[in-house]
Amino acid sequence: MPSGAKTQPSPERMPVMDTRSITYKRPVVRLLDNSDLFVRRVIREEGNPSTNIDWRAEKLKDFIDSHSAGDRLRIEEVCKEIGLLTSVRQTRRLFKTSIGISLRKYAKNKRLAFAARQLQATGAPVKVIALEIGYRRTAEFTRSFKELFRLSPLEFRRIWSRTESAA
Repeated sequence: MPSGAKTQPSPERMPVMDTRSITYKRPVVRLLDNSDLFVRRVIREEGNPSTNIDWRAEKLKDFIDSHSAGDRLRIEEVCKEIGLLTSVRQTRRLFKTSIGISLRKYAKNKRLAFAARQLQATGAPVKVIALEIGYRRTAEFTRSFKELFRLSPLEFRRIWSRTESAA
């Protein structure tokens, strides 16, 4: 037999696949009442916060929640403003341990949630909304938005404006 030739298995040795055992499940599609519920659900599922949230992490979270979406403050500035005497490294580790996602990702998700609300509530161009929340390039904003919500900003606006007008 030549060196590159393959041998065929005999019919009695060929594996038999039972196609009756393959089942396909229908995907579950859950409709939500409005875009705010959608945004909250997506962001909540991103991280799994522990039940024991450190007071310092809670203070940082409250600070991020209370500031406008366009603010991009450095961690050192935030710690100084709220009176935390921890290093940047310790602050990041503390936040991630307590809240379940990194400080940077939490702040980014909050900015993107603000953008989602703006897309749904206003007719402002995507570029303007991207600039409002601190993105210099629309392409970077679109990529981040799509990564979080699985929809481009324009798709999000189109779906939720159609849903809101139908209700």
